[in-house]
Amino acid sequence: MQRNVATSLVLIMLLSSLAGCLDFNDEINENTDVDDTDSTTEMKTTNAYYVSTSSDAICDSERKEWIYYIEDTEMLMYCNGSTLSPIGSTIPTSIIDVVDATPADCATGGVTIIVGTDDNKDGQLNQNEKDTDYHLCNGQDGMNGADGSDGQNGADGNDGADGTDGLNGADGVNGVDAIGCTVIALHDSHYNSIVDCQDSMTYRHEDSSKYSWVEIGNYQASPKGCDMGEDECEGYAEIVTYDSDSNTAFYVNAVDSSVDMISLADPSSPTMLQRIDVSSYGEPNSIAINNGVVAMAVANGADDMANGYILTYSTNGTFLNSYTAGVLPDMITFTHSGEYILSANEGQPNDDYDIDPEGSVTVVEVATGTVTQIDFTSFNNDRQTLIDEGVRLYANPGFSTVAQDLEPEYITVSTDDSTAYVIFQENNAFGMIDLGTMTLSSIVALGTKDYSEGCYDFSDKDGGVVLTCGAPVSSMYMPDAISLFNADGEDYILTANEGDSREYEGDISEWTDEGRADDLVLNATHWAEMGYDSQDQSDLLEKENLGRLKVSLVDGDHDGDGQVEEIVGFGARSMSIWNSNGELVFDTGDDLTMITQNYNEYLNPYTASRNDDKGSEPEGITSGTYGDRTYAFLGLERAGGIAIYDITNPTNAHFDQYLTFADHVSPEGVTFVPSSESPTNQPLLLIANEVSGTIAIASPVHLSDGAKDPVEEEVGCFAADTGAHLAIDCEHQYTVMGDSDVHWQLVGEYDSGLGEGASEIPAYDAASQRAFVVNAVAGSVDILDLSTPAHPILVHRIVVNNGEPNSVAVHDGIVAVAVAGTGEEGSGMSKQDAGFAVFMDTDGNAIATVSAGALPDMITFTPDGSAALVANEGEPNDSYTNDPEGSVSYIDLTNGVSSLTQSDVTHIYFRDFESQLTALQADGVRIFGPGANVSQDLEPEYIAVSSDGLTAMVVLQENNALAEIDLSTKTVTAIHALGFKNYSTGMYDFSDKDDGVNFANYNGVFGMFMPDAMSSFTINGETFYVTANEGDARDYWFDAADETECLAAGGLEYDDDDGCLAYSEEMRLDDFDLDDTTFPDEDELLHKTQLGRLKTTTANNCGDTDDDGDLDFVCSYGARSFTIWDSNGDLVWDSGDQISHLVASNGEWINGYTGSRNDDKGAEPEGITVGQAYGNTYAFVGLERAGGIMIFDISNPNAPVFNQYVYLPDHVSPEGLAFVSGADSPNGAPMLIVAHEVSGTIAILQPLFV
Repeated sequence: MQRNVATSLVLIMLLSSLAGCLDFNDEINENTDVDDTDSTTEMKTTNAYYVSTSSDAICDSERKEWIYYIEDTEMLMYCNGSTLSPIGSTIPTSIIDVVDATPADCATGGVTIIVGTDDNKDGQLNQNEKDTDYHLCNGQDGMNGADGSDGQNGADGNDGADGTDGLNGADGVNGVDAIGCTVIALHDSHYNSIVDCQDSMTYRHEDSSKYSWVEIGNYQASPKGCDMGEDECEGYAEIVTYDSDSNTAFYVNAVDSSVDMISLADPSSPTMLQRIDVSSYGEPNSIAINNGVVAMAVANGADDMANGYILTYSTNGTFLNSYTAGVLPDMITFTHSGEYILSANEGQPNDDYDIDPEGSVTVVEVATGTVTQIDFTSFNNDRQTLIDEGVRLYANPGFSTVAQDLEPEYITVSTDDSTAYVIFQENNAFGMIDLGTMTLSSIVALGTKDYSEGCYDFSDKDGGVVLTCGAPVSSMYMPDAISLFNADGEDYILTANEGDSREYEGDISEWTDEGRADDLVLNATHWAEMGYDSQDQSDLLEKENLGRLKVSLVDGDHDGDGQVEEIVGFGARSMSIWNSNGELVFDTGDDLTMITQNYNEYLNPYTASRNDDKGSEPEGITSGTYGDRTYAFLGLERAGGIAIYDITNPTNAHFDQYLTFADHVSPEGVTFVPSSESPTNQPLLLIANEVSGTIAIASPVHLSDGAKDPVEEEVGCFAADTGAHLAIDCEHQYTVMGDSDVHWQLVGEYDSGLGEGASEIPAYDAASQRAFVVNAVAGSVDILDLSTPAHPILVHRIVVNNGEPNSVAVHDGIVAVAVAGTGEEGSGMSKQDAGFAVFMDTDGNAIATVSAGALPDMITFTPDGSAALVANEGEPNDSYTNDPEGSVSYIDLTNGVSSLTQSDVTHIYFRDFESQLTALQADGVRIFGPGANVSQDLEPEYIAVSSDGLTAMVVLQENNALAEIDLSTKTVTAIHALGFKNYSTGMYDFSDKDDGVNFANYNGVFGMFMPDAMSSFTINGETFYVTANEGDARDYWFDAADETECLAAGGLEYDDDDGCLAYSEEMRLDDFDLDDTTFPDEDELLHKTQLGRLKTTTANNCGDTDDDGDLDFVCSYGARSFTIWDSNGDLVWDSGDQISHLVASNGEWINGYTGSRNDDKGAEPEGITVGQAYGNTYAFVGLERAGGIMIFDISNPNAPVFNQYVYLPDHVSPEGLAFVSGADSPNGAPMLIVAHEVSGTIAILQPLFV
């Protein structure tokens, strides 16, 4: 005799090929000819290929291990030598066999577990296929023997502890999700939604990308409790950069004259590592990192008119070297190769403007320490030529030379390291430095932007958002930060067009080039010729128009008569893209004016006070690539947010989204961290905020992956109306929409091909990106690769020949399976005998096996993974002559799964409640099995654990109760009767013979909640439990040859199809007599189109309150709902009749089969899970008979809100559901895995914003 309980798997190279190479979204070249020599060479390294038809797939000696995905059949095929075979025929299958142990192995009896791989696919383990065997022996000696063997694996136990550390890392990422984001729909706005994450708000429009950047972490560099209004926080964080090798961010702290280091190993919770004090040199202005070298630009602290310093440190904070730079080194960078360090030395004059150092660029050759000072004196004789070209050289005229007037602000380097581009901000020009000759080769004027081509707000005294279109103002670009990116092999330069005037006020003298427009004297004749009469000219300079605008006093007077022909402003209130010759190819125009306000109000009110100056004031800029797009990130110093642009096409860039912050003021430095260098494997954006003295860390949330708009004509969708809700009707999905902008869409499917029972319970492991699915047809746990959610792939099958896997759970790379016996009674291996809990890794390799109770039906882990819990249902045999105790097995995993022995298992029974039978029944606990005591009658169905891991709530479905277990003492502390649902408070259809949808209100009809699945969740620190109230009757039939044999065996009746009835509590209502007082219209009610067909119970005389033989109320099965309970088992909220009505549309059932189940339990809520996404908590309820998934927002447990109903016509009878958070999902989007029992399929759903 055999019984299967554990496995040890040997995987072929298929799995690594799939995981590492076969990414159908990104990696596979669909257009490459398989016969092409070059592509053949490439494919040898990948072993995977995407082809249109099977005829395109070639198997030969060079391709003997190749995998092909056949597009037209959507099949995965495998080269089995020279033969192309379906992947199912080559999927490795493991066999778990359990036989009686020999006396030599177990002197007191027991079982031997034999594990191996079924290489010849005959469904049996031959001698040469056996890999491992285990002995589970009866008696103390036998168990000690097992302990000895497991003790040898103690080292693996330590590895298990390391696994726990890995989980903590994942929790760090989940902390990002825990920010809590809400998506708010906007109407009549240039934005269509806001992703509100409390700490950040992201404004999106209908063409925004599917990624939403949100704040995931922050660090306060300024003192705790500092007052920004008193400038107490300012200057503690100005420029930030990042080292990927150490996961460390370095930022400039100008207040303390230091560069500070924080760990970003967990970006949601940065921690201080070290402070590098450079105060002995001066004040740090900029920082850069390359190849483990940290370079700092430091102004001279003793004399700011003297040369400054370039300091270098290692990334662990060790001082390396000091180099002399020019005066006031303001920005520093490396060449891409890391060969050179470059600093832009601004050479700003003193306050009296009687000392004006030359601007310069310092170049340090890292390998040799050679320092080159690049000055600009070669242009001193070209002043007038440069002025004529538009270079501003007006500062302190007659005193300063060109070299003194030019003030380098920022540097970026060409992709090939041949050219450095230098911004002369105050001069409104580019400088181009030849790094081969180390000379300034050219200066290019940037010109002015014509504000008359857009709409802007130029006043801080106009009372709000007042846009002036066509204003006669020219404004100088005057960038601050610049950044270089490459598109299609060409270099482009991004500029943040802040603008800056010169204003010096010393003890002796002062000088400025700035005034307000109302200080100007307009050339009346010129302006009249432009169409402005004298009144118009006067109006133009009013404070609510242009009068308050800060303008240049040295530009615009073209004939030198003191009257201006042109009003010239500072900065362009925009981002620009220039080619490598300094020619403008794109400008954002008036975008920033528009995106920083909504509904005619500024998102940051402070912006309005800056409109007279430079508006939102673009200051910091960087770029980065993620997905297949390149984006620019533009920091707005005064508006306080980050404007994100798609710059993939530099000549046609477009606004993507706008990220704002609650606690971060004045973004100064912006750094992009690509996903390949990020500790989260997702891109990061680091933002140093000058005024608040904080670092903000943002990352993209992937809202969907490859999902299409559900209403696109190309997928055959159209709008529908259920009569109460809008719906989206597509070929493979029908969605009833509730109060939500999130649309859960079918993105991937897996068909076992085995039909009913082949897909029942799923579980998911984030690290391996695999789902584990109970397959009752094959008697297996199937392993699916979900690394590409759109293409689930079966990669391994673990078969239990004579056992029945009922449930699977995963925690931190450990897979747990509940296995029940299927042997004959008396064999010691039947369902009424002890089952097993099998533990394996995510490759299916067996780790440990222990005995559980009778009929292990569900298994789960505690939140921290320190224990596994098994609900042992203990169902009676078919003849109801053997009724084992129900129990819960507590499996202690604190010593590691590899060290697990039977001594780590505690069976938790209900024996302490034997004396409380009468009290339990009086409370409403259904205890009624023939001849059964309390312990035998209670049947644990499902377990949910509180978030603190201290309490387990256990569903006793047939008993209509919950059992509460104290996990610290491992005892049942209470049994909570769930009571009845009063159907008179809603409208229901209770007939399968009424030819349609006929909702009516019935008094005296009640439903027993009798949940199947249950899940726990926490809101504001309080634990709640949510149940899917399926309902279930006890109905037992056993085999008998005929009626005579049936009755002789104690059976109640015989049926040719079902056999011999041993026990049934179930009757239709028309078989009962109803109380005439309660039901005066009894005859009408018992008609088959009303209540007559409703299935009810005879147990405990339910409904006959006065024991007179008629029913005073009706007791039916299930509540046709899902319910939220508090931690005491008290009802908090029930969905009422919502499910019944939501599965109907305009007088018809969305799934016609629903009507045939109304006499039973209706839509039959069976599976349920809970998940957090976008700041909300959702319940996902699987409807076994109606089909589909109900989704409710349960963030407020007292008032949940219907979100949507997703019906999938190709997937029948959802049984088990698994929610995967965005942090754990393969593509960053939350994911719902739904196993469908009848169709034997898996559906993958992910959210899309609509």
